Amino acid sequence: RELARMDGFYIAYLTGSGGSSMVLFAVKEGRLIGADVGGTKYDGRLEKKPGENGFSCHVQYTVPPGTVLITGSGPVATPTNVNLTFDLPENFAEEIVVGIQTPLGPLNATFSKLREFDF
Repeated sequence: RELARMDGFYIAYLTGSGGSSMVLFAVKEGRLIGADVGGTKYDGRLEKKPGENGFSCHVQYTVPPGTVLITGSGPVATPTNVNLTFDLPENFAEEIVVGIQTPLGPLNATFSKLREFDF
């Protein structure tokens, strides 16, 4: 039930050497869905790290051709599938900076919980 306390809507502010972006996402029972301001869709899951504080986050998304990447790498020529796994601290939604190494370059993220599912 620990993951149930994570249920709600979140925002992630992302910055890289090539710019910045935002991702809005929802978490329900460990499942994650979201979209960024450029229209990229994200699917994934949060898992409690066994015996440790924090979470492991697994995300899949497809970068559309021609998208300018905030990581500073050039636009991709063809749709590029990205599978990404990274760790988040227990208090990740308290706007602390989290470094994330993506296959397309590094970025920093801060997360904030916008609201619970209270309906």
